[in-house]
Amino acid sequence: MKKFIVAMMACLFMVFSLFGCSPANEQESDSNQAAQSENDSSTSDQEENQTSIPEDNNSDSNTDSTNKTESDDSNQDDNSDSNQTPNTQQRISRLYYYDIEQNQMFYVDKEVDVIENAYVNALTEALKENQDNKDFVTINEDTFVTSATLDEESGILNIYFNESFHLSTNLGSGIEAGFIDALVNTYGYNYNVDKVAIYVQNKLYEDQRGPMPDGYFKVTAEDAVKYE
Repeated sequence: MKKFIVAMMACLFMVFSLFGCSPANEQESDSNQAAQSENDSSTSDQEENQTSIPEDNNSDSNTDSTNKTESDDSNQDDNSDSNQTPNTQQRISRLYYYDIEQNQMFYVDKEVDVIENAYVNALTEALKENQDNKDFVTINEDTFVTSATLDEESGILNIYFNESFHLSTNLGSGIEAGFIDALVNTYGYNYNVDKVAIYVQNKLYEDQRGPMPDGYFKVTAEDAVKYE
């Protein structure tokens, strides 16, 4: 009889133990599921943010996708830049010409096209036109400016030409001097300086008058006459 009672009590204890653990297990299971759901949500948010960041290299697929997008955007930017019209402005400028027939310096006031603020280039291109006067000495078509700098301390405008500049100066001594003076006057007047140094392939240019003692040419436009 005692054994029967002990057995019954043991059974009842086991039943109550099972019922008591079930809510705890269910609560723990719900807690684990909520934590897993939160982790999944956090991971999803991180992946979404990483995809939108170009530096994201967490996965090959994201990297490839990101690089492709950047490449496409770069191509679009390049195409957009190539289709843009260069910034061109018209500027009233004074151009000086040496007339070999009259041995006289003339000047012409006219608009020149300045592309992307390259004013020296604009003046150089304008000086290739003879203003319908065959006696005006002009710059050779193959001559162009490679660079130009203005030394604000010394007030010297330094202009660098390509090697074809020599084709423009293959003249007699008097004509060459007049041609150089016309260039110097043009650049100096429009940049409001009175000293211009000319370089050909980074070497200081010397005309047939010999080397300039100060390393530059002086602007001499006082005797120039307006060309009508």
